[in-house]
Amino acid sequence: MIKYNKILILLISLLIISTVSSAIIKPTAYYKVNWENIQCFVPPCPQYTIQKVNTNEKPEKILDFIFPNGLNKTFLLRDESKTLIVLGSTQPSEKFPKNATDFLVSKVYKSLPLGNKETPSDKYYIFGDNGIRCKKSPCPNIIASLLNVHTQVKDLNTIVQPYGSNVGFFDSVWLSSKNIRSDDFGLIGQATIKNGIITISNSFIYLPDPPTKCPELPLMKCVEGTSMTYSRDENRCLTTPKCTKLGVCTLSIPLCNKGYRLDSFPSTELNGCPKFFCDPEFVDKTHK
Repeated sequence: MIKYNKILILLISLLIISTVSSAIIKPTAYYKVNWENIQCFVPPCPQYTIQKVNTNEKPEKILDFIFPNGLNKTFLLRDESKTLIVLGSTQPSEKFPKNATDFLVSKVYKSLPLGNKETPSDKYYIFGDNGIRCKKSPCPNIIASLLNVHTQVKDLNTIVQPYGSNVGFFDSVWLSSKNIRSDDFGLIGQATIKNGIITISNSFIYLPDPPTKCPELPLMKCVEGTSMTYSRDENRCLTTPKCTKLGVCTLSIPLCNKGYRLDSFPSTELNGCPKFFCDPEFVDKTHK
């Protein structure tokens, strides 16, 4: 009898521990971040809040974010945090475990500058491929998954992004490559879906970008009258070095919109003349 009582007590203790732990550490979910420059007389002083996207849950106060290694936190903290969506879970603060909450980040996404104003019908989605292949377009091969709600909108055919018209010298090939991916590096779209068309107001880019280091380029020497030129792939990496006979280049250099920086490289397509793109300031540079 004593033996059974001990087993019963052990099971009850484990149940209590499990219940307390689940109340302290919440399951992983996607959250929008906000920040206010709040001043406090005594610590802790949480200046961040998180709001679970696609829900009406109340915002939660956060003291600190614990980001994955390798991220440039310059574009993630304080006022910059208002442009983030984070995937992760809350946990007791390392500094004030009884009085404050930290957020353990497993993935972070940042919105591209100069999207469109959000609409009342916008929700947050990630996109996938349903495997359908068509001989003619539009082709209903897109699935949109609603974040945190675990429902899908199927048989969609078109994704419309605002940045090609809003941002000068924008690399639409780079962004299009993030719409639908088989890995974990696709974008989050704040979008409205109607008649099979996904109209995105704002795109949130997975960081870091590019997600992996660009391949090393081979060392090559070019003969006189030619110069090394390149192409740029969907990850913004320089590829296919080639010795190209130089053409006549224009001297004008474009200016980028706020939130973007100029990238240029000697282009094979332009006979050695520089090709320009305006890339988001928060993405990593891919070449010198």
